[in-house]
Amino acid sequence: MVDALERAALDSGAATMLENIEEIVAVSSFTWHTNDPALLVAQRLGLNVTTRLLSIGGNTPQKFVHDAARRILDGEVHSVAVVGAEAMYARLLARREGRELDWTLQRDDVVSPLIATNDPAPLTAAEYGQGLNLPTNVYPLFENARRARWGWTIPEQRERLGRLWSNFAHVAATNPYAWIHDAPSGEAIATPSADNRMVAFPYTKLLMANMPVDMAACYIMTSFEHATALGVASDRMVFPVCGADANDHWLISDRPQLDDSPAMRAIWETLTDFGVTSDDLGHIDLYSCFPTVVQSACDVLDIDAFDPSRVPTITGGLTFGGGPGNNYVTHSIASMVDRLRSDSSSQGLVTALGWFCTKHSWGVYSSSPPRDGFRWAGPQDKIDRQARCASDQRDGPATVESYTVTHSSNGEPERLIIAARTPDDVRTWCHSTEATLMEESERTELIGRAGEVRSDVFAL
Repeated sequence: MVDALERAALDSGAATMLENIEEIVAVSSFTWHTNDPALLVAQRLGLNVTTRLLSIGGNTPQKFVHDAARRILDGEVHSVAVVGAEAMYARLLARREGRELDWTLQRDDVVSPLIATNDPAPLTAAEYGQGLNLPTNVYPLFENARRARWGWTIPEQRERLGRLWSNFAHVAATNPYAWIHDAPSGEAIATPSADNRMVAFPYTKLLMANMPVDMAACYIMTSFEHATALGVASDRMVFPVCGADANDHWLISDRPQLDDSPAMRAIWETLTDFGVTSDDLGHIDLYSCFPTVVQSACDVLDIDAFDPSRVPTITGGLTFGGGPGNNYVTHSIASMVDRLRSDSSSQGLVTALGWFCTKHSWGVYSSSPPRDGFRWAGPQDKIDRQARCASDQRDGPATVESYTVTHSSNGEPERLIIAARTPDDVRTWCHSTEATLMEESERTELIGRAGEVRSDVFAL
């Protein structure tokens, strides 16, 4: 983080940028847990600044752009830096080799400057109970619901997912900061193999965010006037034009349609009200922890997710560009700055999300200052007014709404997790560990088939 911040200050072209930073904000790390990481960065650099810590969520680096822009405009602060880093790859290597990590530690009595949120628990007891404990087990439910809605066969879905992610891989191959540069084919990405095991149907390892990376990034925000006074050249400046934040229904059980995001739609409506159009967006980096969220965002933007001539990433995404925990979007923002500096006539869109396609933050950038100043809105009321799905754990007849099959680390099927609907359209969660049913559901469509639930166990 220290290295990234020093490079960001140098990149600004202002000799005194670093010493003029008033606030350093750290992105919460998955691998390094200390109360005030930003304080350690400041101490290493000899800076006397305010320090803060972002809460958990992949949306937080983009959301903070919106928050900081408004604080800067209000005169609350003049210059802030956001830093983040992950070293999960190094940690895995250390464990594999039986080595102790010598990472910097901080006294336990250091107070955490966490930016508090009121986030409730991300999952219900019923969802946890059926195996929905990780994003890798949840997002495949959304993907398979999309397959059924579009009427794709399982082989057709596999081909589309491979094609989509292959496009992302080719972008990563040209990104010098990407973690993976070899650009595998769509078939190699979507087909299970010894090096690319099935994790949760239909997602292989190469269709998921790549968390074991060692990556760091930083961005610095200040006002136009302050940047000019410090000597930042106009061709180094990139401006946040507008942004919006909103959450989908917090609990998956409450969402009427699993592969839909009303929050994305409400956010895009807000941005279009600010004057943004898809045609204005010369550069797009969609949050890409899993293919389903890229497709959802493309649906909202009315662009073809599979079009190789307009791939909606500038990094290569969280699989090939790298998925450094909560900090990915810091990398995409930094990459967007580079893009817009070299393409001064266009705008760029960065999207971010947290939890289970729950928390959303979208921001538009330009190398030209916005005519009306930075604008922001939070259209949460539009989502909150929407209907919620009834859910309850029930025995009796039920029809499969969506499902996934999770696999163990050796690639063997482990658990069939099902979202089902009762005859009166109540969602109920259930599962099966019956080997034949698990294997069959990866070859033949299970969505729409009727079965029986007994004590949360599903049977045809």
